[in-house]
Amino acid sequence: MNDYELVYLIRAQNDSIAFDFLFQKYKKFIWKYIHLMNIELREQDDFFQEGILILYKAVETFDESKNKTFTRYFELILRRHFYHLIYKLPKYLLYEDSNFMSCFGYEEEQNDQDLMDSCSLFEKNIYQFYFVEKQAVKKISKQMACEPKKIYNAIFRIKEKYKNMI
Repeated sequence: MNDYELVYLIRAQNDSIAFDFLFQKYKKFIWKYIHLMNIELREQDDFFQEGILILYKAVETFDESKNKTFTRYFELILRRHFYHLIYKLPKYLLYEDSNFMSCFGYEEEQNDQDLMDSCSLFEKNIYQFYFVEKQAVKKISKQMACEPKKIYNAIFRIKEKYKNMI
């Protein structure tokens, strides 16, 4: 059976056997794009599941009058969806452990003073709220009237400065 017949069977008769056949045919194709896009190991299963959903969406929305093969149509929407998912992945991981500084075992008072000398006023406020008072990022962003992303970036800069001091 070709793709057009399978798509017709799935649409017209809601044939699960036809979808299973189509799935078996395109399973390796989905994995190919997962590997081509260098998806991390921990994300690969999620991307595969998304690929299956996109296959079903492609079956539902495919229009053969547009002079495209089903394979090319599926490839196009699969790549677009994967790029969209990659864009939405976090770019770096922040640990919500505010005891980050104490895990190195150095004298905190001297390091704290050295760190404070190298920080801006905004970073000093973030240090006080986040590391000393152990407040949540959302609460800090409300207090300081700024976006949480700005708070996360300041926390990241403080951690990097601390790492460089050690």
